[in-house]
Amino acid sequence: MFVIAVVSAKGGVGKTTISANLAAAIALTGRPVLVVDLDPQNAMQWHLGGLNQNDCKGISALSTQRMGLAEVSHLSPYGVSFTPYGNGGESNRIRFEAVLEEQEGWLLQVLKSAQLRHDTVVILDTPPGPSVYLKQAVNAAQLLLVVMLADAASYATLPEIETLIASYGRDAHKRMDSAFIINQGTNHQLAKDVTTLFAERLGTRMVPFVVPENPAVEEALACERPLLSYQPENPAATSLRAVANWLLPRIGT
Repeated sequence: MFVIAVVSAKGGVGKTTISANLAAAIALTGRPVLVVDLDPQNAMQWHLGGLNQNDCKGISALSTQRMGLAEVSHLSPYGVSFTPYGNGGESNRIRFEAVLEEQEGWLLQVLKSAQLRHDTVVILDTPPGPSVYLKQAVNAAQLLLVVMLADAASYATLPEIETLIASYGRDAHKRMDSAFIINQGTNHQLAKDVTTLFAERLGTRMVPFVVPENPAVEEALACERPLLSYQPENPAATSLRAVANWLLPRIGT
């Protein structure tokens, strides 16, 4: 099992889109993939489809019910297994977050108890910024994939996310491997300049592919399917496959 946590310092960067499509791209290589939605917005289900929205138990239900991960996971029509956050209301969210706060290694233990295949890639989609979910994800993950935009706001939050990763890593008594990816890239000069600044600062930690902004990404979401299934030859889909291939050597066998 290799665990990747997809994180961001701020919202609106397309983190869940990246998570879903990287999962689909890795699944195309033949690796088993499990996506776990750790964001209370519970949005991953809209990206991977195949879920009855009216009866949706998810990862948040495991803190109060005697179930295992398999009982709240679903098989997407696109070759990916996924565990939604779950529909339980505000009281359930508060209870779940209290469990995560009290039990630092809760998520890692849940994943280990699931007895996944040794070559499974687990992708954790987290809410933006500091949270108990991010802390749990850092504890469980071998790699953090930080999603950014090529804009001044994302560049300004870089020290914050690096400090947060380092802090949570110390709390979990581990050194984190991290990679940074730019999403929704454009040909505007400012975007190019910010991308250059990111590359100079991050060096080899920066993913050498930018996922371009493309209207087909929103169209795919409206159809509740990954972009790689909706328009596999789309430039953004091509970039996402390249990112997956860049990550695979880090994942190993």
